[in-house]
Amino acid sequence: MGRVVYIAAALLAALAALIVSLGPAPMREGITAACMVKSEARIAPADLSQGGEHWTCRDQPDTNPTHQSGFARFDLASDGARPRYLVSRIGSFDTLRATVVDRDGSMRSLSYDPDEARLISGAPLFVLELPEVTPASRAVFLQIDGMRHDMTLTQAGLFVENPGVTTDHYRKMMFLCLLLGMMLAPVLFDMSAWSALRLPFIRWHASLAIAFSMLVFVQSGLVTEFVELTMAEMRVLLIMALGIASFAACMFTHNFIEDDRMDWRMRRLLPWAGGWALAVSAIYSANFDLLAPLGGVLHSYAMAPVLLVMMLAMFDAYRKGSRAIRFQIIGWIPLFAAFAMQLLASLTSFDQPTDALSLLYLGVMSETAITALGVADRFYVLRRERDIALSQAHELGELTERDPLTGLLNRRAIDSRFDELHARGYETFALFDLDHFKHVNDTAGHATGDRVLQIVAGILEEDLDSIAIRMGGEEFLLLMRGEDAEQRLERLREQIPIRVTHEVPQLERLVTASVGMVVAPRRAVPRAGFALLYNNADRLLYDAKSRGRNRIACEKLCGFDRRKGNRRRDERRGAAA
Repeated sequence: MGRVVYIAAALLAALAALIVSLGPAPMREGITAACMVKSEARIAPADLSQGGEHWTCRDQPDTNPTHQSGFARFDLASDGARPRYLVSRIGSFDTLRATVVDRDGSMRSLSYDPDEARLISGAPLFVLELPEVTPASRAVFLQIDGMRHDMTLTQAGLFVENPGVTTDHYRKMMFLCLLLGMMLAPVLFDMSAWSALRLPFIRWHASLAIAFSMLVFVQSGLVTEFVELTMAEMRVLLIMALGIASFAACMFTHNFIEDDRMDWRMRRLLPWAGGWALAVSAIYSANFDLLAPLGGVLHSYAMAPVLLVMMLAMFDAYRKGSRAIRFQIIGWIPLFAAFAMQLLASLTSFDQPTDALSLLYLGVMSETAITALGVADRFYVLRRERDIALSQAHELGELTERDPLTGLLNRRAIDSRFDELHARGYETFALFDLDHFKHVNDTAGHATGDRVLQIVAGILEEDLDSIAIRMGGEEFLLLMRGEDAEQRLERLREQIPIRVTHEVPQLERLVTASVGMVVAPRRAVPRAGFALLYNNADRLLYDAKSRGRNRIACEKLCGFDRRKGNRRRDERRGAAA
């Protein structure tokens, strides 16, 4: 399956890349800030429009988490478009003030709190209306107080029209819906696979696919098309979606890798890493005032060990020759790159662009699609191993229920199934015993005796409406159905001396058989058990031998007669001609 799997994986990855390339990137067309700084102190709106040390912009933005105020300046061309909206990345803040300054020094300001922001899809973004911008406006100044996430400042942009309500935007949202549909498709396979093999990794893969779909649904902002959320609620969803996805990824890897292909300590560490991701996400989403000065750096630092544990686990499994991990590594390469970029943006001055979310979309699509192929591969391998094991178990069961000399069923095989066979019409119970068989072994040898037993077994198997059983030694049982069972039984008994003499001519005397036959109609004796019929047949067999051997002694059970208070029997005894 190997080459086909890798080709299919490449095609799925190419399709995912196509979807992502057409995906949303609402920040590409906006007016970006000419200068942005962070400061410990607030600055009055009138002072923002003036020069000064606070506008000595650096080559790289200041990432000191203790700086809770952020400032940005957007320069406007005199003949350029007049922006109406401010769009930025979702993040906690206390207040946001937008100030428009004209060339004559006049100013217009609006102040917003987080609850006034309107969320839009395409990315975790919010939009606010600017104060009126006229042809005489020279700049827009942005001040964010109580800022806890750098990207609320660094990702801010000005737009002429709301990027969340354009026709092109809705077209791109359709591609995101298609992406989500493709990500959820493996869940259907997992459901069918779970019904065949109830293995934990199948359940966790379905959970992982759902968790990553939820992550994209929230991270892309697509959730805002269906549910009206505040910025605080959206922030909690963003954080917890990442935590839940990280937990599902750790648990899937823990269960997916073959038992002997990962160090036990690393395997034990994975659930703890997943639990850590959930706990940290829950704590950070609670937005405690004590942790506010650390901003988004806290969550990024806390999630870094989870990423490290996943990478070490995959490396360890690959080093130990895991087949399953190869699929997961291929699927996770873009995802590792996306998470590494996001981590780098949080921990350093590297400014991650909003459209870098395309890398995340590609990552989750690649991981979901290619890992699904890995799950399918592992499922088919395990099912094949299970089928082989069941086949071997069946063969072993056959061996324990078959007589090794004649190939007939033995008593163990028939004892537990007798009631079912009786209900299916096997109502004649015939017990064969070869006459004077000890003389055959004593004069011709045990090898010749074994050959005689094999010939007799072959004769009994010729009746297609019968089941032949070797009870032990020279004793055989024949379960028969049909109205003419007694006539067929007599023909089989008569065939024994003829066939044995023909195939083993060195014997000194004919080999004959005595038979005790019991007919037990199901309607008359529905509860006739194996032991009861065997005892009756054995008694009749002894009767046939005492009357001179080479004959059938027959009895038919007719049920219970209440008037006479005893069981009536029809008895017939026959002798060989």
